[in-house]
Amino acid sequence: MYLAYILLIIYTTGVVNSGQNKLQCKDEAGNDVDWYVLYKVPKTSESSDPIIRKGLAYLYITSDTVANGWQLSKKEIGSKDSVPGKTLSLLYKDDLAPDILWILYNDQAPNKNQSTVRYGHTKGVLMTDNTRGFWLIHSVPSYPPVPKTGTENKSRKLKQSEQREAGDTNDDHNNNNDDGNMNMDVDNDVPDGEYAYPKSGQLYGQSFLCISMGSNQMNAVGLQLMYNQIMTYRYNLPEIMVNEYPSLVNASKHVRPKKAPYFHKEEIVSSGRQEFISFAKSDKWQKELYDDLIAPELKSDLLAETWLNGRGKLPSECSGSKVQNVRSIVLNAANVDFKSSRDHSKWAVTQTNKKNRNWVCIGDINRANTQFNRGGGAVCVNLPQLWTNYRGSVNEVEPCPKKKKGFFGRIRDSIFSWFG
Repeated sequence: MYLAYILLIIYTTGVVNSGQNKLQCKDEAGNDVDWYVLYKVPKTSESSDPIIRKGLAYLYITSDTVANGWQLSKKEIGSKDSVPGKTLSLLYKDDLAPDILWILYNDQAPNKNQSTVRYGHTKGVLMTDNTRGFWLIHSVPSYPPVPKTGTENKSRKLKQSEQREAGDTNDDHNNNNDDGNMNMDVDNDVPDGEYAYPKSGQLYGQSFLCISMGSNQMNAVGLQLMYNQIMTYRYNLPEIMVNEYPSLVNASKHVRPKKAPYFHKEEIVSSGRQEFISFAKSDKWQKELYDDLIAPELKSDLLAETWLNGRGKLPSECSGSKVQNVRSIVLNAANVDFKSSRDHSKWAVTQTNKKNRNWVCIGDINRANTQFNRGGGAVCVNLPQLWTNYRGSVNEVEPCPKKKKGFFGRIRDSIFSWFG
């Protein structure tokens, strides 16, 4: 009996850590990659590509293909054979649940018609088998679907007054606010227990970043998630791993930092030794993530693409480190261009090509004063080839606000106008 038990452990461990079952970011062939970024293309009715017309097309760059730039996938993002479908496949293998710790967080959980504005404006997945794992950051509401295993986080039912936030409710997709024009009920089509992509994620552009990492990075990520004040909608905490990852346990149970400063910077190192910097803030910090934290820390001017359709949107900021809003995007690999109002992605890129400052940041929070009251963050990486692709996607930028002229400046302009 004892021998059979030992053999079962060896077999299970081998299944989790072999080939396609390694907990790492995956490409479409199921191969391990150190990291990838993904751009879900907005639904574009005039496109000749049927997948783009459906709003299910995506571009991707992996650590192995970064020299080739954006690649347009022939697969739909809702396919189990897509890049995120392959990456999240083990989440839906019920027999592996005892050996994998995972956390799903989203301020608009799948099949939930309620907002969670008292939590961070954050969305993502973290998984580890106690040897390796990955962190997937994305911008898609109601995603990914709930597995059959794990535990639902049963937070108290929100009061009606908490269910709406001016200018940003249910991550921009409730048709009862100023942000979007999609009803939350459409998200109820997402099935439980298998990989899928919600209809509410089809209309707008969306962003993804996946980082493969060793288990020794997990507590650092967990600390960032605590500052981000994630809303966990499902988690799986195997008893044998609980003591190894206290910050992940705290993040999953909605434990928040109780002392200032209410922001935190953390270096995250991937399995392939690529360095990333994670920036996180809580609602108590009451400042703007990009202008007040990321740009000064990176000592760089940024171009930021975030959701600016709602109330409280911030103009381009040009005092100190500049943070300018992106107005339109062009994705040549998909032969599409679109206004920022059709893009729900959250990313930023340094404005100019400077040595050791080719930063790309992907996160989950918007440039709006309503976001001062929300936790959230972004993860940045300094990679010239990746920077080239994101910087090349910027089509139009909101200029710096004109400085108000004093009395003498107005008199001077009047004199010039009189005399031509």
